[in-house]
Amino acid sequence: MEQEGVMPHTLREGTIALLYKHKGERCDLKNWRPISLLNVDYKILAKTMVNRLKSAMGELVHPDQTCGVPGRRVADSLALIRDTIQYITDRNIHTALVCLDQEKAFDRVSHEFMERALQGFGLGEHFCNYVRIMYTDIFSSVMVNGWKTDPFPIRSGVRQGCPLSPSLFVLVIELLAEYIRKNPNIRGIPTPGDAKKEVKCSLYMDDVTLFCTDGKSVQSLLEACKVFGKASGAKINVDKLQAKLFGHWDLCNEPLPFPVEAGLVKILGIWFGGPGAAAKSWNERLAKVKQKLGFWSLRHLSIEGKALVLRNDALPVLQYVTQAWPLLANVARAVNSMVFHFVWHSKMDRVKRTVMHKEHRKGGKAVPDIPTILRAFFVCGCVRITLTNENKDHSAYKVFRFFLLPVWRRLGWDKWENATMFNWDLPWYYKEIEKFVVEFGLNCVTPSLWKPRTIHRLIRSRNTTEPVSDLPPATATRVWENVSSPSLTNRHKDIAWMAVKGGLPVRSFMHSRGLCPHRECPRGCPAEETTYHLFWACPFAQRLRGALKQEMEAHIPYPNITHHSVLYGLFPKTHSVEAIQGCWRILCCVKDILLYARTRLVTNGEVVSREACRRMVLNLLRDYTDKDNKEGEKEEEL
Repeated sequence: MEQEGVMPHTLREGTIALLYKHKGERCDLKNWRPISLLNVDYKILAKTMVNRLKSAMGELVHPDQTCGVPGRRVADSLALIRDTIQYITDRNIHTALVCLDQEKAFDRVSHEFMERALQGFGLGEHFCNYVRIMYTDIFSSVMVNGWKTDPFPIRSGVRQGCPLSPSLFVLVIELLAEYIRKNPNIRGIPTPGDAKKEVKCSLYMDDVTLFCTDGKSVQSLLEACKVFGKASGAKINVDKLQAKLFGHWDLCNEPLPFPVEAGLVKILGIWFGGPGAAAKSWNERLAKVKQKLGFWSLRHLSIEGKALVLRNDALPVLQYVTQAWPLLANVARAVNSMVFHFVWHSKMDRVKRTVMHKEHRKGGKAVPDIPTILRAFFVCGCVRITLTNENKDHSAYKVFRFFLLPVWRRLGWDKWENATMFNWDLPWYYKEIEKFVVEFGLNCVTPSLWKPRTIHRLIRSRNTTEPVSDLPPATATRVWENVSSPSLTNRHKDIAWMAVKGGLPVRSFMHSRGLCPHRECPRGCPAEETTYHLFWACPFAQRLRGALKQEMEAHIPYPNITHHSVLYGLFPKTHSVEAIQGCWRILCCVKDILLYARTRLVTNGEVVSREACRRMVLNLLRDYTDKDNKEGEKEEEL
């Protein structure tokens, strides 16, 4: 392929699918994102080249750019913008914060300019040849409403959907950033303690944020963008530029050729520039999470399933904000309220929240403690950008250290340096660090161990195992292992767990919360309806177990089954693990149907017969058998 100078026809073809950006009018093509669907062989080649390029990206690209470089994150850009704004506000520095807006940035890159840029970075003839081949005689079609258009040639731009495209674009935009850094007419923010270094720009892919200290710098910035545009094909939308002024800026003497934001400014999805920026950022994310949980609430999920949704769908949405702002107290309360309303479908908690957060083996349901996790994410991010960051010569590092050094000194994690400037007046968002460390007693944890998963695991390890009434602690651990056994379905795990923890809506539970006028069993028993009565002592439960005696004795003799077996899954140790598991499944199915029949009786006045309950139990057991057979077939295939 390298000798021929062109790829095969199937590797050069791409199919463009349009994705709506969820902003603006749908009829405007500018509000749709083109994603190129490419040949698998092509993507393997592109991924191979990306893996080779990654090893050199850290040396080729300035630390201001945080996308596409191993070890760098968008959190670095957000923290730099946040702390630089805090610094210029504290020092009352005359500054204009400018956010560049590039029109169709990926689609306007000149292939010739990109090739020359790669050669200028010294990537080697072999690598540059392959990039040239990947963009020679390529063409695409657009898929619209199931119809595919005729192919048309692609003469500019990098394909969105190609693994190599982000790295190529980062190298191209790096030339603009380097031109701005070395332009003496563009004055940035002098770093604390070193006036020779300046903070001028922060980049994440095509999102470019700049700090200019006078009108001349702004004019020089726009001229630099024009020069770059003529060379690369890029186009800067001056009308869509976002700008925020700080200090005493006189627009009459130093006019700007673009509108200026009077309030907050949004950068990389986070609000900056004023006292209400953090609250506004959190409220936007809370609204998204509330919408997501609203959709999930339409499904009949178990507690296990809801915990999975919270962990994998809700938490990442909120986690992004912690890269810039700590969790606010009122937001933490709102998050907790939202989480447990989703779990219980009610404002009433059936079980204490601290118990719900515990691991399964300690008597909980592993519902993520989202506020604590978010607080840990913020603190770990602050530790990473200053204490474990290897690039300490970067000007941004001096800005971070200017604010954080007093915190690290008080915690014993860093030492004073006479040549380093620092600020005793700690910003409000950094006060959360020391508060979190002291609250959870994490002073002895070295900075190298401050990773979110490690810290959260350490906090969870301090939780004690929930006791079970009338049982010793060692036996209680066995009970929690039984009720969360992997052999059970999620629904049966929930029922078994709440039978032990007391969260089932029996009349004793409902009466204690003022939701039921009396405690008696709805089947006419003179006894109080507790979990013990519903699943063991009630005559109806006894008759149903008797009807299933044959099925139970296939695993364990019927006389050996006690109320500890029914409620806790405890059987004599003389029986095998398989026999105990089989009988425990039957008892969980019985509890499921007893709860179902009791609910129908209370809500609809419908009496479900013992024989009908027996058939439903057998159906559930048949489902377990089918599940075991499918798992056995998968193991044989592997």
